[in-house]
Amino acid sequence: MLFRLSVKNFKKSIRDYSIYFFTMILGIAVFYIFNAIETQTAMMEVTKTKAAIVDMMNGVMDGVSIFVSFILGYLIVYASRFMLKKRKMEFGVYMTLGMSRVKIAGILWMETIWMGVISLAAGLVIGMGLSQLMSLVVSYLFQADVSRFVFVISGKAVAKSVVYFLIIYVVVMIFNTIAIGRTRLIDFMTAGKKKERNLLKNPVVSVVIFLLASGILGYAYYNVTAGSKNLASEYQVLTQVILGIVGTLLVFWSFAGFFMWILGKMPKVYYKKINSFVFGEISNKLNSTVVSCSVICLLIFMTICILFSAFARKDFKEAEAEKLAPVDISMVKDLEDGKTIEEVMKEKKISQKDFQDVLTLTTYQTQEVTQGDLVGDAVENWKLGEEYLNQKLEIISASAYNQAAKKYHLPAYELEENQYLMVADMEGAVGIFNKGLKENPELTIKGKTYYPKETTCQDGFLMMNYSPQNQGFLVVPDSVEFTEEEQGKNYFIADYTKDTKAFREDVDEKFYERMNGKSENGFPVYFTTQSSVHDDTIGSSAMYIFLGLYLGICFLISGAAVLSLKSLSDAADSKGKYQILQKLGCNQKEICRGLRKQNGTVFLLPVILAVIHSIFGIQVCMNLLSIYDTKDVGPALLLTVVLIGIIYGGYYLVSQLGCEKIVKE
Repeated sequence: MLFRLSVKNFKKSIRDYSIYFFTMILGIAVFYIFNAIETQTAMMEVTKTKAAIVDMMNGVMDGVSIFVSFILGYLIVYASRFMLKKRKMEFGVYMTLGMSRVKIAGILWMETIWMGVISLAAGLVIGMGLSQLMSLVVSYLFQADVSRFVFVISGKAVAKSVVYFLIIYVVVMIFNTIAIGRTRLIDFMTAGKKKERNLLKNPVVSVVIFLLASGILGYAYYNVTAGSKNLASEYQVLTQVILGIVGTLLVFWSFAGFFMWILGKMPKVYYKKINSFVFGEISNKLNSTVVSCSVICLLIFMTICILFSAFARKDFKEAEAEKLAPVDISMVKDLEDGKTIEEVMKEKKISQKDFQDVLTLTTYQTQEVTQGDLVGDAVENWKLGEEYLNQKLEIISASAYNQAAKKYHLPAYELEENQYLMVADMEGAVGIFNKGLKENPELTIKGKTYYPKETTCQDGFLMMNYSPQNQGFLVVPDSVEFTEEEQGKNYFIADYTKDTKAFREDVDEKFYERMNGKSENGFPVYFTTQSSVHDDTIGSSAMYIFLGLYLGICFLISGAAVLSLKSLSDAADSKGKYQILQKLGCNQKEICRGLRKQNGTVFLLPVILAVIHSIFGIQVCMNLLSIYDTKDVGPALLLTVVLIGIIYGGYYLVSQLGCEKIVKE
């Protein structure tokens, strides 16, 4: 009998809670797709740099999957609570007829097993199909060769999905059993008559709290944007996060009363058709979903920031890579042993015929010019050590630097005989030197005094790198003469004579060993290639995008599913009210319009507040990721809006259709 009841109830649950059921299928499919990326990338032919990033991404994905499993587990437990509440009257009838709580719990266990088995099977099948499309996305983002692509099923992803979701379903069954055991018969029988309490009825209190919440959020917004320089510790940053959470809770806690207070000032709107009934239902819904709406708002906020930052970082890093690696190869070597890079290449019997448009430069160092001479007294509060202040500053002549600047597509500079120029691009170093340069420090070199041409560091570098790493060098007039003993470093900048993939890979993987292997030379040659910089940019950007999509989709599914379930549950609880409206002469079209207003308001409010949060949160994320001067943010914003619109808007549409169906029955 229990088996037949569980099958019957399971069929009914699929009909009444299709959003819950298909959310589980979607969640499992997404979980499988992103955990199968490891198998997908194993089929791609990628460079050594990209392969290292892929390995790191797979490791990070494993950790993120644990976090995602908690999110989906919360969603399932949350949704199960609504399902249990909806069926309390049914369970009360069972107990009245003599069925024990153990048997009722057994029915729930069997229903959960049915739900788990079918959703796991359906989710895995869908995930396996969609993961093949994900292979194309992976290959596009990594710019990889997929000539070896075949249909593949990831056994590891299947096993992980099964284990994680079995654990989640067991937790759900335990929660349901505890809930059944603690509920009295009278609670079961009167469940349908209980109404949600209106937590705020006093409009004055609502208005005051709403204004207070707006002030808290405004204060936090200011601190993380215009006042971000004053956030000197982790505690201060955490304080702003807490203020944002508290402000969000207070907004939703007070909005219903604030909303009704405003409508009370507009009688023509309030009393039009069935608006008074609709607005009352909206107020009740908001009062009963304060925590839910707050959590959903924060989830959408995190989704917007994560997705936008991931796509914006990709565009920014690709543009930065073009700037940081404009030539095929650059090398640098310390000259303390007296050997230049070209001499080392001859010693190693490495032909230079593979290089063209070669430029070699020499920089100098002298105890006359140290970093402390340019820092001055302007940054005493920075607590810079003696070792830093006494470090010799790298110096290059203006003509030599201008040759490098021409190859790197950087601006050239003309200096007067008594001028010098500071060039750097590493953020921390630029900040320190800019403080010192404001004092217009004088430098004495070879008995002559020099003054800064500019009171700020100029953007530039001599060695290509994966990110701005030039900690600063001094550009002086060509008339300054240095001795051979003052030579500091030797630079080698060139393009390849061959522009083939095989040649570039050979340089990336073998050139360093050929230059530095089995050498008595204690000063190795360091080099950076254009292809390695671009590969690192492509790989790291792809990793950020995959992690952003993974977390963003799971956050959206969780938030939208919770609101959809609540809307369906409320529609079922309010079915009698709509029947009364029909008896009073209200037509079905007007009732459906009222439902759209209710559900639209509850769905839209978390999005609106999340978008407001995101306007300021995105700026914080861009600062943390060092994404500056990003002008073309349209594509990143468009992709974020489309993804949120499809998932969140899709859930709203499905829940609206479900509510209309419930009311019409």
